[in-house]
Amino acid sequence: MKRRAVIEMAVGETRVAVYEGRRMVELYVDRPWQKTPRTGDIYTGRVTTVDPSVAGAWVDIGAGAAPALMPFAAQKDMPRLTEGQAVKVSILRSQIGDKGATLRYLGASTAKPGLVKKLSLHERLSERFPELKFDEASVNAVDDACEMSLALPSGGSITMEQTQALLAIDVDKGAAISAAAAANEAAKLIASQLRLRGLGGLIVIDFPNLRQPKQRKTLERTFEAAFEADPNVAKFNSLSRFGVIEMTRAKPDLSLDDVLNTRYGAPTVPTQSLRALRRLTREATVSPGAQLELFVTPEINAWLNDAPFDWEAEVTDRIGARFKITTGTSVDVKADR
Repeated sequence: MKRRAVIEMAVGETRVAVYEGRRMVELYVDRPWQKTPRTGDIYTGRVTTVDPSVAGAWVDIGAGAAPALMPFAAQKDMPRLTEGQAVKVSILRSQIGDKGATLRYLGASTAKPGLVKKLSLHERLSERFPELKFDEASVNAVDDACEMSLALPSGGSITMEQTQALLAIDVDKGAAISAAAAANEAAKLIASQLRLRGLGGLIVIDFPNLRQPKQRKTLERTFEAAFEADPNVAKFNSLSRFGVIEMTRAKPDLSLDDVLNTRYGAPTVPTQSLRALRRLTREATVSPGAQLELFVTPEINAWLNDAPFDWEAEVTDRIGARFKITTGTSVDVKADR
């Protein structure tokens, strides 16, 4: 299938939208200043514990990262490890929150634990889709991509809620003509949303009650067909007597929600801050030569004052030194022409 990507190098983050034909299928945001171990990155580490209970070894990869797991079953030609041994590893599964990364053994090492090579988003996606072609343009879809509730064409809706253990999805029939119509529309929307946002792990979906066996079988077929083009492995149980489908979808990297939001679905302060800077640079484009004043909340101002990267230099490089930041009650931009 022909794929292409649109990439935007924004202030403090890289955004990418992947298309198959004309359909947007995946969205990504990468923030280089965040040091979270991500899929494909190379580290050196030190074995702290060989743990038979998890059939693997716990490895310290330094840089303040959580202890990472190197499962023995996923390795090839790995020698017998001992505690204290230095190893070179790659990240198979990103660190997500406090849950450490999963590792693949690459070889022995003599170096101290730490980062060896960090892949850019461009590099990670080129490994995922080797034929992918990139064009530079704005990627605006990111800002509205993580809604918790989404409407169905028939009038129903789905609501997605991430918990510590699983992703719970509720399908509401609403004003739909029938429960079956809402359920089948929801199955397609859920599949597209999981892929678009990179969601995965254990997922539990509560569908409207379908009493007829034919309707239940149709829903199961629709649901499985909706995942046929998904590059990530997805596995399903049959629809339960209570109208629930349990499934898993491989999640080797952070989801869009992991990067942008709190676990409760609200934008983090860094996300709010970068969106404010994005608003500033966009206003600069439509107001060339104007002096700009960006009003931000106290929380955003505090983050900008202690930001982990030089956003002022990035903004100045894009629009010149014609802006100032002022604390207000909301985010707004004033252009003095």
